Amino acid sequence: MLHSAKIAAKACDTDMLVARDLTRRYLIALLLVASLATAAWLSLHLVITEQKSTAAIVNISGRQRMLSQRTTLFANLLATAPASERAAVKATLEKTLQLLAHSHQGLIQGDPELGLPNSMSATVHALYFEPPIALDAEVNNFIQLVHHWIQLPETERSAEHALLKTLTHEATTNLLQHLDQMVRQYQLEGEASVKRLQYAETIFWGLTLLLLVLEALLIFQPFVQHVRIIITKLQLATRNLQVHESQLEHTIQLRTAELEQRSAALAESEEKFRLISTAAKDAIVIIDEAELIIYWNPAAEHLFGYSANDILGKNFRTLLMPQEHTAILSSGIVHFLDAGTENLVSQTLEAQAIHQMGTEFPIELSISAFKLQNSWHAISIMRDITERKHMEQQIRQLAFYDPLTNLPNRRLFHDRLTHAIFSAKRKHQYVALMLLDLDNFKSVNDDYGHVMGDQLLVEVAKRLSKCVRAVDTIARLGGDEFVVLLTELEGDEAQVTTQIGVIAEKIRIEVSRPYQLQSNQANASETDIVHQCSASIGVIAFDSAELAPEDIIKKADASMYQAKRMGRNQIQFSH
Repeated sequence: MLHSAKIAAKACDTDMLVARDLTRRYLIALLLVASLATAAWLSLHLVITEQKSTAAIVNISGRQRMLSQRTTLFANLLATAPASERAAVKATLEKTLQLLAHSHQGLIQGDPELGLPNSMSATVHALYFEPPIALDAEVNNFIQLVHHWIQLPETERSAEHALLKTLTHEATTNLLQHLDQMVRQYQLEGEASVKRLQYAETIFWGLTLLLLVLEALLIFQPFVQHVRIIITKLQLATRNLQVHESQLEHTIQLRTAELEQRSAALAESEEKFRLISTAAKDAIVIIDEAELIIYWNPAAEHLFGYSANDILGKNFRTLLMPQEHTAILSSGIVHFLDAGTENLVSQTLEAQAIHQMGTEFPIELSISAFKLQNSWHAISIMRDITERKHMEQQIRQLAFYDPLTNLPNRRLFHDRLTHAIFSAKRKHQYVALMLLDLDNFKSVNDDYGHVMGDQLLVEVAKRLSKCVRAVDTIARLGGDEFVVLLTELEGDEAQVTTQIGVIAEKIRIEVSRPYQLQSNQANASETDIVHQCSASIGVIAFDSAELAPEDIIKKADASMYQAKRMGRNQIQFSH
């Protein structure tokens, strides 16, 4: 006995040594692979960073081309537009010129916010600062010419003015060609840099795969030897199991007698279950492996309208559940009856049920599993939750919707704005927010009473709903303040700005139409009034900018107050 113990101890020591050796080899190989994988990841990170930098440079340089053309367009409009519109055209021209100058400085000096590097290649430097192109001087000269054009008195500006012709000629010939040449140069340099980094990445991954092969060779051979030793030990264990087999047969005989005693106890437990389920207030239903109902307590009769004689032996899901739920229940029940497990087991969930009269009602359902005569059965406990659903719905309505207009309230709007910000980043789309405040609304309450004021707010909510799409959101933030959230706006900046302006003007006109307000007095037909109302609207549009919801609302609010200061019934865009 002592000798056998020593042999076993020695074999155990040998196994430990082999395991330690395999562990050391594995850790060394894993460390090498991890090092190369890290290097490959870093090269991939550099590729992605270079791609982002190239995309930013190409995007901004391309925007320079668009801004130069837009500047020329507004410079011409400044001479040809009606006198009443020239102030707005001039403001837009100055803003466009500022964007052009800002982008140009970012391209030659770098701008972290725009993702522009502060260095440039020798070729790009030559294009910007050396003849024959010298794009830096050409852009600055163009900006100075536009500044001179803006500073001219209105009486001297005309479509035939020499300065305007010079601007137009410069923007459509040399400047346009040189900007296009710069964009192409940026693209070529970015593609070349990315190719170099990708080549390095390929080398790193190739080395990683080579190390994986070496790792397999270093570990496989000693592993096979160790497996042979384990097989020998298993053969010895098999012989020992045969020795214990006779002992198990005796143990089985003893356990059989014990099971017979448990069967008697089970019969007693079943009787107790019958008594409890009969008195229970919740419906209790048991189905067998064929999905047929084999037990139906009195509470189930009351809940569904079927007597036990009518329901026993019928299919549970097709008789008591709506059509749209039967497919899900069928697949779940089939898996449960086969394996005794399913996601629905031991869970409490809500579902729809069908009464004998054909009406649907919500129930709370819990399913438990038990095995009877080597077959899995399911026991379902159900209760009617119709009153509770009436979900909770009233509480949700009060929590997320304005009780007067039924529009989303400030809390729900904040959630939708947060979602719109993330969606705009993910889809690279524009989102716009319009903040509306009714002009002189207090006078309606003071002159006609709060009932009239409430009617006006309800009518404004209806008109706003007609002006937007189904994907947009209209909310009442409180008082006479409304907000409109426009999402999924596609196109470039100019197209989106135009689209937003059209919608904002549509809203302004719709709100300004007369309102027929009805009095709550006895002779209502004699006291009804026609009220003229308007709104001041602040607008902000954004795409993937890092703006918090509160900052967006503040910007729109500031623009709205600017619209009021400009005389009300105005639309003011945030800058």
